[in-house]
Amino acid sequence: MKPASVIIVLVLLSAVTVAAWVARPDGPRAAPAAVVADPTPRLPYVEPLPDLLVTPPNPLVFELAATPAKFLGSGVLTDPEVKLLADNGVVHITGRITRDAKGTTLGVWRFTARADPRPALTAIDRLYGQGGHELRPTDHPGLLMRHKDNVFHGHYRRGNDVFRVEGYGPDSASAITELTDRQLALSPAEG
Repeated sequence: MKPASVIIVLVLLSAVTVAAWVARPDGPRAAPAAVVADPTPRLPYVEPLPDLLVTPPNPLVFELAATPAKFLGSGVLTDPEVKLLADNGVVHITGRITRDAKGTTLGVWRFTARADPRPALTAIDRLYGQGGHELRPTDHPGLLMRHKDNVFHGHYRRGNDVFRVEGYGPDSASAITELTDRQLALSPAEG
């Protein structure tokens, strides 16, 4: 093959390459295409926990949904109470607390157990009983309502959860009744 024919072949190949580059649909100065991660990863869908707590009346002063460890040292639950719940199978805690101008504080809590919540319900009710809170009769089967002065703590079970309604302060007696009725209408007690 002659050197001239080799040069002609190389020039033609270069010309075809440049022509293809210029003629491409994006043009010669198109921005490089970015590769984006798949927005729907191939993981199984996990249904979020349904909101089974009412929001007590008055301005919200606290709301948190987390593992029991996040509540240690928080001041909204005592550390012995958090440890007692965790030791009895509670793996997730959700709480909402409100306070009015007079100082009446109302709260609702959901303590979710890994399996059977009965040990947690028994342990937390026993804790308040040992603290001098007396059992108070209610119109709600399955609700264990305890009180001491103007402090009320009611606990009941539903599914894998132990629910709490609580109130303390000057108007807590009437407020806890209304809050308990609303909470149990949304999430009724089981046995």
